[in-house]
Amino acid sequence: MRRSRLLWVAGASLTVLTAVVGCSSSEGITGAKGTAESRGPEPSIPALSTGMEGDPSKPVSFRGGGAVVRPDGSVTLPLDAYESPEDETVLVKGETVLAEKCMRAKGLTLPPTLKLTSGPQSPPPYVLFGVIDLAAVKEFGYREPVPPANTTSRPEPRQKISPAVSRAYFDDPKSGRTGCESEARKKLRGGNQTPLFMIIQQLTAQSLSAANGDSRVKHAQSRWSACMKDSGFAYPDPLKPAHDRSLLGRGLPIPAGATLPPPSPAEIEVAVQDVKCKRKTAYLQTVTMVTAAYQQAYIERDSLSLHEAQQARTREVRAARRLLEAAK
Repeated sequence: MRRSRLLWVAGASLTVLTAVVGCSSSEGITGAKGTAESRGPEPSIPALSTGMEGDPSKPVSFRGGGAVVRPDGSVTLPLDAYESPEDETVLVKGETVLAEKCMRAKGLTLPPTLKLTSGPQSPPPYVLFGVIDLAAVKEFGYREPVPPANTTSRPEPRQKISPAVSRAYFDDPKSGRTGCESEARKKLRGGNQTPLFMIIQQLTAQSLSAANGDSRVKHAQSRWSACMKDSGFAYPDPLKPAHDRSLLGRGLPIPAGATLPPPSPAEIEVAVQDVKCKRKTAYLQTVTMVTAAYQQAYIERDSLSLHEAQQARTREVRAARRLLEAAK
């Protein structure tokens, strides 16, 4: 049986991403204002391609204005050029090596639960822009497809963290005590308080916020909403259905061993119409190209900060690789 997660659960990374901007200055990375009132004229985008309102059963595929949407549902935007999941994974593994040394110095062992094996991930396109693939929503509705669990082996139980390990590993903000997690990060990253991944997330959140306030995206949202209303579904924008708890599952029982009910016929019906309306209104083409235009503007605005952060990450990755090689 294939399991799935609701997109609003999968979208926790988007909540974190947008919170980055909410708890940071609205002036962006280098002091340039990022509010809608001060961002100036809306950036230009190429004319929308004709034929985008075609058969929704055929995958969306287009390239323009710095945005690329592929038939497999993947999306590339200008800030993606600065991302490197491989480098981020090397960094967290290097930090784990240093954290283990710190814990051993305190007479403790770092439990597997706290050993990082992969770097942070940016939200996937369907979290940012809503469901895209007609075939997928016919099966999963507003759920994120998750591969079936390996039934040949039982997962190891999550190891409990003892109070002593917790005190040694984590910071204590009240007392100002620094734990091994922070010590490892500081040793590897030095004085780099704003790593490249964080800058990318900040600029991504700003570009999404700016695009959401852009007149062209608002118009596309209104057209999508009107299209949905014609089919009897009242939603103001394409991100709302995946958060509609009155729709998701809609009374179906939760199967044994699952944590969610399967998508109901009603949920699938809405999701199918959602994708069709996106195609009819060229919503995905509009929002990705507008977002790309803002990202390109922010890249130009913060080119120095991005360049310096890239150089810092290169140095940090080099140091992390040395740590990992020595730990073999």
